Order: sequence, then structure tokens, then C-alpha cells
Amino acid sequence: MNLDKINIWDLGSKINIKVNNSFIDFVNDKIKSGYQTKRKIHAELIKFYKIPFSTFKVRMKRGYKYFIDLEILLNLCKILNIPFTQLQENITAYKTRGGYNYIENPKLPIEITPIFDMLIAHHIGDGTVVDPKRNRKPYFSYRQYNQFYMQLYIKKMESVFGKIQYKNPYQDKTRSYCPAVISEIIFNQYGLNTRSFLSETARIPEDILSKERDHLIAFLLGFIIDEGYIDSTCIVIGLKNPQLARDLQKLCHLLGYKSKFTEPKKYYGYLYILKEGVLKLWHDYKNLLIKYPEVNLGWKGQRIEESLKISERLIKRTPGNNKVILNLISQGNFTINEISNKIQMTRQGVRYHMKALEQQKKIRKIGIKGENNYIYTFIPEIKLKER
Repeated sequence: MNLDKINIWDLGSKINIKVNNSFIDFVNDKIKSGYQTKRKIHAELIKFYKIPFSTFKVRMKRGYKYFIDLEILLNLCKILNIPFTQLQENITAYKTRGGYNYIENPKLPIEITPIFDMLIAHHIGDGTVVDPKRNRKPYFSYRQYNQFYMQLYIKKMESVFGKIQYKNPYQDKTRSYCPAVISEIIFNQYGLNTRSFLSETARIPEDILSKERDHLIAFLLGFIIDEGYIDSTCIVIGLKNPQLARDLQKLCHLLGYKSKFTEPKKYYGYLYILKEGVLKLWHDYKNLLIKYPEVNLGWKGQRIEESLKISERLIKRTPGNNKVILNLISQGNFTINEISNKIQMTRQGVRYHMKALEQQKKIRKIGIKGENNYIYTFIPEIKLKER
């Protein structure tokens, strides 16, 4: 599709809509003045869209509370010389035909904003495609355990499309579902399919890489939220898809963010946005946040900001910091991350001092929290003398 704006008539067939009663009154008045009866205009309508007269007559009643086939009203607009835009302005809801969930108070035409492209990043990062078969269209689900990020995801959806109404409210607060009608729009915009969102085969669509800067930044922020972690002044995105990680590095290059790519083992790729790149990214992020509050990085943004503030301090490898760290560990057992937070030093700086202290046999590892997050304890000098 690849349009900057998507109108309701661009969505293809099998879309159902609800419209304002005033618009139905307007259409019925046009029918009466031009064709006298609904039966006469029905004879014209069925040349374009097959529908029994009895069904058509019911659909065109004022106050009809169910969804109407989009084709009925589009073709009536053609016959009666009513602009499609006038119909679109009066749509109050739409959905996929046969679907349960719908968009209320829709934003039409749909604008392809940076948030639209950020949603694609989310669906690649922590999304899955549900393919129900049986003539039903596939749709996205998005898994997010952090409720702040989950609520932001919903706000992103609604900022682009409108209020999403579910027939049955989902009980799982860690998963959100994207109605089939929206999912199809996302698929079609860049010519994507279900394989385009699999973790091992996904790639950044070429059309996105050619977008303006705000779109690229928003797409990258989506990946940072879902797949990134903050390691001192670096942002690291590790993926079981080296080609996708390389795509993200290409995106960083387009944005002017200094980065590096590593592939430490088969089928795994790591993108490192280095300190200079993070500084530029942070500046761009703050500006984008003013335009689109939905891009909020939440606690990861706080971590980035704290890391950048710490890195400005000239204490990273000062010899005297050995004593500061040793004094802290003598009071309890800590990990590098915990020490970094307590004394406001980068984790790289803490690692440098910890390695030296460990070599001097003043501290030792006694356990681990998570992956490679070792717990250190103090070795009293008296024990060293006894040895």
C-alpha cells in the first residue's frame, strides 16, 4: 500500500462500518429525490454489489444498530455523487467483516506517523502473529510484563487508529491483542506477511529505512523498549537474528549514532549503541517526546539519563575509588550493578576497580544474581595473614 494516509476505501473488501444517523438521513433523502424508492436505486446498486433488496432496505433504516457492509455505502456514494470523504467523516466505527473487535471513534484517514512505524517494531520485538485459519484473518498479539509499557502500547494503537473496543475483555494483563482490521493495515502498508514478524526471519522493511528521521528514531525506540538493556553508557540490543541486528546498525548509521555489531556465536547478533551514539539518541528522543509523548522510554529512559550523568563525572578510574569500593564491600555483599548505583559510577568503572581488588585478593565472588551478575564479599586482612 505504502501511502502517507490510508482512507477507509483503501482497506479493500470485507470491511463493515457504522455511520451517523444524520448521514443515513442524508443518503435516504438523496435516494428519494433522485430515485423515488429504495427498490429503484437497489436495481442500480446490485450492478456493483450483490445484496438482496430486503437486506438492503433494513441496512438503510435510520437507527440500524449493527454494522453495515462498507461496499453498500461506497457504491451508493458513487451512484448519488456523494464524495467518499463525506462518508468517511461520518463513520463512527469499523471492523473486519465477521470480526468481533472494532475501532470506535476512528481516526480517519489513518496517518502513517512515527508511532505507526514504532508499532511495527513492537510487533517484531515482543509481538506474535495469531493465525486462526478457517477463513479468519491473522492478527497481532503483544506481550509486555511492564504495565507502564503495556499502557503506552495501547495509547500508541489508539493514537493512530482510534479507541479499540473488545467484545470480550481479555483477562491477561500482560498481553494485548490487535484487531484483525488494524493488523491487516499494518501488514499491507509495507507489503509484509506473517513471516515478516518471526523472531528468526524478521527484517526492517526497506521503506522504513528510507523514512524521515522521526520515523527511524521511533522505530529504534520500540526495539530498545522490547529488546534493549542499558550497560553503563551503552545501549545493547541482542537478537537471535543477526541480520535484523545488522539492520538496526544500518538504522543507527542513518541517524548518525556511533555503534558496533558483534556476532559472538552462530545465530546471535548484538548491536551496541556506544556512548557518543547514546548522547545523540538521547537528544533526539527528548525532542521526539515533545511531539509524541507515546514514545516514552519509561524506566529504561531513566537508566540512560542516570548513566549519562554518571559518565560526566571524572571518577571512573581514579585510584582512590578502590578504597571507596572496598569500604562499601566491607559493610556488606554487593553486585557491580548495586555498587554502581550506590556510588554513582559507571559499571565499566566499577568493573575496572573490582578486577584490581579481586587480583589483590581483597574481595571474592560468593554467588550470582541473574546472568553474569556476581555478588562480591570482603576478605578481611586477618584471614590473608593466617594463610
